[in-house]
Amino acid sequence: MAGLFNKARKRLTSAAKHLNLHKDIIEKLKYPKETLAASLIVRMDDGSIKSFKAWRCRYDDTRGPTKGGIRYHPAVCLDEVMTLAFWMTFKCAVANLPFGGGKGGVSVDVIGPH
Repeated sequence: MAGLFNKARKRLTSAAKHLNLHKDIIEKLKYPKETLAASLIVRMDDGSIKSFKAWRCRYDDTRGPTKGGIRYHPAVCLDEVMTLAFWMTFKCAVANLPFGGGKGGVSVDVIGPH
């Protein structure tokens, strides 16, 4: 596992050394609860059909249903979506919101009319 998600997990491990948390909690927070990969088939305005790679990650729902938006970008990937869901998990916890962390992403590079 490389990239952003690996760096985020290393930060979790580092921070956990300073907290009095049970090791089972840390282990649970190292991995997302659920990830989904899909192909979104879309009929474009010109009538053609395009397929876009998409992902959704529900990282942790201990505090409540997962929340997090969708990132639309040509370079988005599962690693990035998992990392953003990971950080949303902690963001909601720090803000004491009754939500877990989630995030979606669609790899799209379509420029429309302005």
